[in-house]
Amino acid sequence: MRWGAGFVSGDMTRTAVLALLARRGPLSRAQIAELLELSPATITQGTRRLLAEGLLVEEAPRPSQGGGRPSIPLALVPESAHTIGIQVAHEHVTGVTCRLDAEVVHSFRRAFDPAAPDALQSLITLIRTEIEEARRQGLPLAGVGVAVPGIVDPESGTLRMSVRLGWNGLPLAARLREALGVPVFVDNDISAVTAAERLYGPGADEADFLLAAIGQGIGLGMVLDGAPYRGALGAAGEFGHMPVQPDGPVCVCGNRGCLESLVSTEALLRRAHEAGILSAASDLDDLGVAARDGDEAAVELVQTAATLLGRALAGVVNLLGPRSVVIIGEITALWDLLGEPLHAVLLDHLLPCVRDTTIEVRPWDDELIAASAARVVLAAPLAAPRQRG
Repeated sequence: MRWGAGFVSGDMTRTAVLALLARRGPLSRAQIAELLELSPATITQGTRRLLAEGLLVEEAPRPSQGGGRPSIPLALVPESAHTIGIQVAHEHVTGVTCRLDAEVVHSFRRAFDPAAPDALQSLITLIRTEIEEARRQGLPLAGVGVAVPGIVDPESGTLRMSVRLGWNGLPLAARLREALGVPVFVDNDISAVTAAERLYGPGADEADFLLAAIGQGIGLGMVLDGAPYRGALGAAGEFGHMPVQPDGPVCVCGNRGCLESLVSTEALLRRAHEAGILSAASDLDDLGVAARDGDEAAVELVQTAATLLGRALAGVVNLLGPRSVVIIGEITALWDLLGEPLHAVLLDHLLPCVRDTTIEVRPWDDELIAASAARVVLAAPLAAPRQRG
């Protein structure tokens, strides 16, 4: 496993060990050192602190296969710490409570209006209610992770710009931390999913991968040479605002012809309505039914989306050369229609040396972003190194 430069600092070793044990279960110190490619001394020092904090426990010794000294497996104590994860969207808030092993033990969804005058106070009240409930149940709380659409400064947790929420220049982490009195980490929603994938998901074994999230908005998470890449001020990954059609529709960002204005789920439904394929009240499932039933206009709309997405993804893969691309989001409900034409376009546009890049499509989970936000609390040294409670 290759981690990014500087990953062997104390906090990051802690993060890596906790995430590894959450994925793999009990392991000896030697196994942990080997899998993380860190020195035994570094692991011994790091796990000593975790044992003292009650986050890890030593299990019964296991006989050595080589006949040497028995190994002592270390295991997480799942109930020793919990985190709350919040996804803020432009119509709702989704939240979860996770244990130390990243298992979700509670979830909720509430209507939310970010344009309301008291929107921030409403968010604070909602999170405070979850904190109080966790305390009532006696759950040790490590902190709160909040994922938002938009550009987030990864060091301060300031939401610099969110077209979807209409929030700009908001020191969100500081405001929430002051109001709630607990550690709070704020991240871009797709960056949070990407960091969680790097630590807890199949991406933990990949040093270079992309995560494309395609739904009402379009974002791109990047892990390059073992570490998430965010760019200056956290502005990297605005894949949806790649210009692809000069005379295209006006995007929510104010520019014209962005990828998001043409192939997001919101854009597809709008275009389907304008073309008379669907009614204004229809949803993505209705578009899928129409295309699968052979409606020529619906089929053409989906294939056009596949072509635009395929070209855009090919350009990014040619530029960055990842080993794999993970696709998530509401768009995956149409993947039986999109997949084949998109792969054909990819093959037409990828450089020969990157045609082996794998494309993995994950079923969409409505709690994924909130759960990832909860894991950002544990992944803070990797995802937001200077946001401190």
